[in-house]
Formats: sequence, structure tokens, C-alpha cells
Amino acid sequence: MLSRNLLSALVIGSFSVLTAAPPGSQSPSSSTQEETAHWFAVGQSCQAPVTRIPSRDGMFDIYIESPAARAAVIAATATVMHLPLSAPGVKTALKDGHRIWVVNTDQSLIAPSIDRITVRGDRGEDIEAMDVRRERLFIGTVASHGIIEPLRRRFQEFIFQTLPKGSLNLRLHTRTGVQRYQATEQDRSLLMRVCNE
Repeated sequence: MLSRNLLSALVIGSFSVLTAAPPGSQSPSSSTQEETAHWFAVGQSCQAPVTRIPSRDGMFDIYIESPAARAAVIAATATVMHLPLSAPGVKTALKDGHRIWVVNTDQSLIAPSIDRITVRGDRGEDIEAMDVRRERLFIGTVASHGIIEPLRRRFQEFIFQTLPKGSLNLRLHTRTGVQRYQATEQDRSLLMRVCNE
């Protein structure tokens, strides 16, 4: 088995190749190479710092994916699909920004339509999503497999340029009212197993 230092060196090497870009072009992530390489290594063990806020009413769960979590999920996906981390599709999938999406946990019920999600940090400022997408996790043009379903299907996925550190208060604006959830600092630091058994 590879030592941790050798594995880290290999991951950083792969990431350096992965992020090599022409002068003047924008990096695919605001994270440093060392940070992304670290989370790539975490992801190769099928772990990721994806935040899951369990349903309060049995209807849906909320997921928050930071750039660090995105890197780990992409590395996990590449690993289970037997793709090298230097594959072009990995770079394509390594998008920046924070993502929040809602998963209906009871398929027998019709979940309320989410019009928008706002986030409030400890300082009390409201943050709006800069974009909303209907996304399925892909590695380049290849649909992911081996990753748990809530992380593959993100309908709708609310994209935030940045989120405050620490605890977050989330407000889900639906046609029937506003639902409030909280993600504590501890919630945001937990690792989740992202690969199917």
C-alpha cells in the first residue's frame, strides 16, 4: 500500500497537471492546489465534507457542497469510475462556488416547489444565489455512477459564489411559505460517505 506522503505527492502531481492552463486563463477553482489535492485524497477514500441537514418534517433533506466538498466528490467519482484524476472530464467537473440543493425524501408526497434559497450567516447578512441549475453530476460527458443518488441528482441546484464560515441559517422560499433550517459549524465539518456500498 502507498504511504500517505507518496499518495499526497502523487495527488498533488496529478492536480498540477489537471490545473495547468494557458497564461491569463482562470483557474477552475478558488482553492489552492494544496487544498484541492488534500480533498482529492480524501475523496479517493469515498469521503467528502458534504453537509447534510436532515428533514424536520419527513419531506426533504438539504445538501451543501463547498468547493472542498466538490473536489472530494469529483475525486471519489473518478476513483469508482476508474478514471485518472488528470482526465480532462475531471477538470470540467471541478467547478467553483458553493451549491445547495434539496432532496425529496418521501417519493409518495409532492414536495413544495422551491422558488429560492437565501442564506444568513452569523453577522446577519442575507445571501442570494447567483444562479439556479438543474444538474446531474457528470465527469466530462460521462454520467457518474457509484456515487449516492442525492449527490448525483441536483434538481434544483442553487449556486452561491461564497458562503460565510461558521453556522448558517437557510431559508427555503416556497409557494406555501418560508421554511427555516440551520447548519451548525459542526455539521459543516463532518465527512460523509459518498460512494454506494
